[in-house]
Amino acid sequence: MNHLEELNVLIDRASAIAGSDAKLARTMGVPPQHVSNWRHGHKTATPADQALMAHVAGLDPVVTLARATVQQYEGKPKGDALMKALGKASRLTGAVAGFVGAVALAISSLVPTRTEAAPDLRLGSNVSYVK
Repeated sequence: MNHLEELNVLIDRASAIAGSDAKLARTMGVPPQHVSNWRHGHKTATPADQALMAHVAGLDPVVTLARATVQQYEGKPKGDALMKALGKASRLTGAVAGFVGAVALAISSLVPTRTEAAPDLRLGSNVSYVK
């Protein structure tokens, strides 16, 4: 899958949660034309914009930010250096995340569960990044 196809999948997922491309743009604080330009490859969405879309879509914005930043420098010495740095960091954070996840699972098994309906806590629901 090429960069434009990946970006369109991200836009589709975020727009589905936001309600439309225009609502996604409003949530992100960008003109609706930006989303259209990204969708058709006329402009490149910045790594920060991609991270915001990932958050709205319920995806990990940090992973998206890192991937988009590396793609921005792909084929350049800085891109290679980023890949090495992020590879080391992801191995370290992956081990820490696995340990933390195991501890959280153990703790959560000790906590009694509630059967009442929970409020809507989905990522992207009523989210606005700009006043």
